[in-house]
Amino acid sequence: MAKNTRSFCQKFCEETCPRWDRWLPFEAKTILTSRARGPIKSGEPNDVIRAILVAGRSAGLLDGVVMLDLDPWELKPIAQVAETVEQIVDNLGPQYLWAPVFDALNEAVFERGLENIAIVGTPCAAQAIRKLRASANPRLQPYQEAIRLSIAVFCTGIYRPEMIDELLVKRMGVGRDQVKHLEVSPDRQWLQAVLWDNSTRTIPRQQAEGFTRNGCGVCDDYLGESADLAVGTVGAPANASTLIIRSRTGDVFTRNALQMNLLDVSHEVDQSALTLASEEKDRRQRARAFKDLRVLMLDALADPLKHSEAVTQFVRLYRTPVRLGAPEKERNGCTGC
Repeated sequence: MAKNTRSFCQKFCEETCPRWDRWLPFEAKTILTSRARGPIKSGEPNDVIRAILVAGRSAGLLDGVVMLDLDPWELKPIAQVAETVEQIVDNLGPQYLWAPVFDALNEAVFERGLENIAIVGTPCAAQAIRKLRASANPRLQPYQEAIRLSIAVFCTGIYRPEMIDELLVKRMGVGRDQVKHLEVSPDRQWLQAVLWDNSTRTIPRQQAEGFTRNGCGVCDDYLGESADLAVGTVGAPANASTLIIRSRTGDVFTRNALQMNLLDVSHEVDQSALTLASEEKDRRQRARAFKDLRVLMLDALADPLKHSEAVTQFVRLYRTPVRLGAPEKERNGCTGC
């Protein structure tokens, strides 16, 4: 006879999962073109982010940063806690390879006792932070009190780390220890590995797309619409990044970096490019949804149990009018993105 069991799980994954809700974007308060004046004079997004973080750490606005780095030996993304200016400067930042950035959050909050933390990641990470901040679960209060700033990089999708081994190492014969960092073109047509001798190896989009994480196909946030600050190259002139300020906190950190002469900004932003980039991700999401629907409809021909699911998906995609006041079915379980 089976024993009765009781779960004491607090379901923190459901409390903070960004896929459970559809958020309205934070309105952009200011959109700027930005260039880092220090520690490295550059317009690259990660250098702009580092300038803002270094200024925040130097001014005492932060006592630590949770961010992604790249293991120089294995070329695997890792989540790290950076407490000093030197550690922030040495960190490569997001390299468009997936790693669970929140793995380092417990270390920052409970092991190191940090009280003013910035988190740098993709837009979906910023959505999770937004949901965490809005949660009424008292067990999440330590995180809510510690997180001061969220920064998102523009993102149309992130790749699984095994892409490095399959495409760079095996197909191109590039040793892991030869790679300095990775770059993605603004239009996502290629992924480029910059080697220590300053030569490059280019991976075409068609080859890289197969390694995109499944959850990226249902994500409609390209511009970090839930983050305090969002940074990327789209809409900016050459050798510069677009900086979107979406909150008072983001404004404070930007002004602090300007005051410390670590950041230059202007208003030379191509707004139409930002709009087109956001719409492109919407189209890609919808195209994938229609593809999945076709597969589901074929499955429903052989499995009557899938008929109802296929109808539901059809109605959602074709936006069939629904009677006002009709109750919506609640989703159960993780989407597995």
